[in-house]
Amino acid sequence: MALDKLTESEWYEISKQSLQIGFCLYDPQKEWKPEWAKEDSINELNKTGQNIQLPSGSFSIEELLAILNTLPIDMTFVDRNDKVKYFSQGKERIFQRNRAILNRDVRHCHPPASAHIVDKIIEDFKSGREDQAPFWINSGDKMIHINYFALRNDKGEYLGTLEVSHDVSGYRKLEGDQRILSYKK
Repeated sequence: MALDKLTESEWYEISKQSLQIGFCLYDPQKEWKPEWAKEDSINELNKTGQNIQLPSGSFSIEELLAILNTLPIDMTFVDRNDKVKYFSQGKERIFQRNRAILNRDVRHCHPPASAHIVDKIIEDFKSGREDQAPFWINSGDKMIHINYFALRNDKGEYLGTLEVSHDVSGYRKLEGDQRILSYKK
């Protein structure tokens, strides 16, 4: 019925909003855009050379995405309303994420048994009692370090939470110094 009743324009709107809401059954590998559509997508913005200006420099959108996805950590940003708004998409993710979590309450992204811990972290961050909540877990042969950070603006107002997960197994094995160039193989 939807195929019969919805126009291509309406399907395009659904497609664009699905990027924010998340996809139901699969996560498309490429963006669909009808030939007639003139709106800016991330790829279109990359082509225009628009930069994101920060106090200490600027990035193109393409450069910023490359930086965020190259860092050897997983990042997830939860806004002040407790909604998941962003996650990095590095090659070696520690915790798999699907765009279906975008705009979802962060409490619904964790097992029910840990909901009280999520609530406590958010409450402590919002109240200003805490700024950081570190955890570490052994997962198979990996040691995973997970740190939650309260994000605040210059006035100290709570903006959200940043979750940073990192496999620190390799660091735990380091000994001595490495002062001579040696590429990882």
